[in-house]
Amino acid sequence: MRRANRKVAERGLSTEDWLRIAKTTLIKEGVSAVKIDRLAKKGGVTRGGFYYRFKSRQALLDALLADWRATNTQPWLNALLGPGSPPERFHALIRLWIEERDYKPDYDTAVRSWSRISPKVAAAVHGADDTRIEALRQLFIDAGYDDDEAFIRARITYFHQVGYYAMGVRESTKRREELSELYYRVLTGFRNGELKPVARRARKAEASPVLEFPPRAGRRGR
Repeated sequence: MRRANRKVAERGLSTEDWLRIAKTTLIKEGVSAVKIDRLAKKGGVTRGGFYYRFKSRQALLDALLADWRATNTQPWLNALLGPGSPPERFHALIRLWIEERDYKPDYDTAVRSWSRISPKVAAAVHGADDTRIEALRQLFIDAGYDDDEAFIRARITYFHQVGYYAMGVRESTKRREELSELYYRVLTGFRNGELKPVARRARKAEASPVLEFPPRAGRRGR
């Protein structure tokens, strides 16, 4: 009976529990610390409990990477490609950055570190980067910029934000909110909510058709 109760207790740690523990460990200690024994100890079960949920450590790592892909890029797309004008959508992205609720920058940073030793993870990170940059480019296209300028503004915006996290900049929420409008004007070129002149947008629309989403092959290397 005692053995049966022990098995039930171990099975009580759900797949989501294992992923949560693995995610926290990845963020705080790096992928080298995401080991079955260590996670089991943190979860209060034996390593045998792990195998009720995953076939191997690699299976857990694959699930962790899939979780990052699903949870840390979709919020960008929801903000940038959702309803509203380009200024409204860019402000939604700024709120995402400041609130750090739906989007977890520490998760991104941890996965980027992991990508340095894993070609598979590196490919996933490059794919996420391209998808996010393309969504930014589409916003600038919608605002009236031509294709090349939209692409460069998208890159500058994205590289700025990735660099902000990579440098470990720490500012209060209040300070970030105070600076957000200045960042908005510098990164977008919009003034007082206004976009580029309508006449120019019309000319550029005729000359440069909007590219399809997701990004076309080879865009990263321009």
